[in-house]
Amino acid sequence: MSFTKHRIKTLALSAVAAAGLMAATATSANAATVSDIGHGAGSCPNGYVCLWSEGNFIQGKFVYDHKFGSFAANQNVGDMGKLARTSTGDKGMQDVTSSVVNDTGSSVCFYENNWYGGLEFKVGPHEQWPSVPSWINDRISSFKYC
Repeated sequence: MSFTKHRIKTLALSAVAAAGLMAATATSANAATVSDIGHGAGSCPNGYVCLWSEGNFIQGKFVYDHKFGSFAANQNVGDMGKLARTSTGDKGMQDVTSSVVNDTGSSVCFYENNWYGGLEFKVGPHEQWPSVPSWINDRISSFKYC
């Protein structure tokens, strides 16, 4: 193989590798979670799924010093009890959700158990639930796009 063909092939492979790395970086950079988003359905960021520990989109206080009062994510969450690691232990939203907003273009399924098991509650795109049904209230442990 001539020097020119070898150089072109090397540059092409480098460009493909760089494009793949940029795509992977963009995907992970866009995934985010936010705790303590405040009160009101309007405080849910566009493109996020938001949960509050109180009805009517009210952010409750930390429960037992290890559960958030509100939370937002733009990615699947398999274990809501371990959303943040701190020096005092894990913090999350396990089994405290009473109201939700799905401010995405996809349906989201909420589950009773970690890693998408047990009872399922489905919320359509851009739906707001100021009070989730009683059978799933304070029982949500995970959610994913479905």
